Amino acid sequence: MSELISPEILSEIFKFLYTKEEGKINLFNCVLVNRYWCRTTIPILWLDPFSFFDNKMSLDGLISTYMACLTNKERRSLEKQGIEVPKKVKSPSFDYISFLKNLNYDGLISSLFHLGCNDGVYKKNDSFGIMLPALLEILANRDLALQSLELKNHDRRGDWDREFMHLVDRKIRPLIKPVKKIYLDCNVLDARFLPLLSGQCQRVRHLYIVMHVEKSKKGSIICERDATYYAKLIDKQKSLEILAIEKFTKYFKNILPSFKTQIQSLRVIEFINSNFKECESLEVIASCENLERLIFRGCNNLSTKILRPLFNANFSKLKEISFESSERNEEIEIWLQKFNVIH
Repeated sequence: MSELISPEILSEIFKFLYTKEEGKINLFNCVLVNRYWCRTTIPILWLDPFSFFDNKMSLDGLISTYMACLTNKERRSLEKQGIEVPKKVKSPSFDYISFLKNLNYDGLISSLFHLGCNDGVYKKNDSFGIMLPALLEILANRDLALQSLELKNHDRRGDWDREFMHLVDRKIRPLIKPVKKIYLDCNVLDARFLPLLSGQCQRVRHLYIVMHVEKSKKGSIICERDATYYAKLIDKQKSLEILAIEKFTKYFKNILPSFKTQIQSLRVIEFINSNFKECESLEVIASCENLERLIFRGCNNLSTKILRPLFNANFSKLKEISFESSERNEEIEIWLQKFNVIH
């Protein structure tokens, strides 16, 4: 009876469930209904596996499943690099690796980290150091057409610079080149990382950048450097549509000029928890005539002077302005009311 629903429609229903709270649990239940539902559900469950781990068993299970999906050629490649590959492994019902579309890099690293971890203590003499680049190369050779990349480096021991540099290695370029969405919330000390990422990922449609807090003079230098590199990442994109910037407290002079290269394509601009004290003007945003959503959430020091270029901008396609800030004065209120009357 369930086969009366086409696989395309069923897939869309399951994707909708996947986005809801406890969606993954609901989809696990769908797998058990029958084979038809199982074949439709599994690719959705495994499109972003490294974002859903909560204990050591699930971490180990992810890697074990991926290892079971390796081809003979891929197994031999790992063995040549000194990585032990289980000999007697039952072939899985699906090639789970082929479903990967969204790569949570921190999740991948955390999964592999347990191969060289004992009671939370990192052991550098274990296979982690060679397993990460080896697995990335396998993924790069799989023609996966990756859609999104999530980059974070929080609350874990290890050599972050080396681990992130593996991702922008020339051999891994086929994996990250097709990416359409990037979430950046990382603090990589190696100055080569962001420029290399900009050179390899130039088809991004959705970019989310989180600036790290300055905790020292050295941290301040790194933040200013990264702001310049973020600007280059924006500048390199062919057609950026959604741009979100979080926790920028300065360096707007570094990043705002890069918006000029995307004024025809930008549809959504969002500032979150940012301080505009050192920003002189948002005139460049006024040039984004195709803008549909403009959001300021939890921002400070958004003065009338900074916002004034937006008051008379020709935003003919704008559907939403969200302004959550303590600096709401009469002139800003008139601007918001004017927009609400028109729309």
